[in-house]
Amino acid sequence: PVYVIHSFAINGKGIIMTSIKASLSFPPRTFLSNHRQSELSALFSTLEPVKGQLIPGTYKGTLFAVKGLDWLPAILKVLLYGLLTTWLNPWRGKGFSEDGGANLWGIGPFIAQWGFYCFDKNESEEIFLDYGVEKNAFFLKPIMGEIRVFQEGLYLARMQYRAKSGVKTLLYFTLEVEG
Repeated sequence: PVYVIHSFAINGKGIIMTSIKASLSFPPRTFLSNHRQSELSALFSTLEPVKGQLIPGTYKGTLFAVKGLDWLPAILKVLLYGLLTTWLNPWRGKGFSEDGGANLWGIGPFIAQWGFYCFDKNESEEIFLDYGVEKNAFFLKPIMGEIRVFQEGLYLARMQYRAKSGVKTLLYFTLEVEG
């Protein structure tokens, strides 16, 4: 597919994407991994939230835009995020059931679930992943996830941490339907 990028300037500090339509000639994850958290936040706010329910199953995950790494030169970020798509990164993605799910971790064929969440919906039926479940360790309970539709079968998601000082975005990742 090809993507068309619409952009605008925020506070005169650069170009931020606001919407993407099916028309880029390179893979969406490559496009997404080349942007700062602030740019992804602007994009995220324009994407349609996942409403109702995700289809139960396994979703392959790809990490990028980790908080605190924006200062790295672009080539180092490309290398680091490239390594995160290899066997060196044990996070494989997420598994969803009817009422929640878990992160999938593993090396090769050995996969385990750790970091459980339930679905929390707001008034508009937007789904949030709430890690405040009993079986999680105390440091996982403040985590909250949000998922938006990037394109059919590919979702842009972010992991946030609820602290006394407010909600902080820690990283962005994609989820792709496996199958």
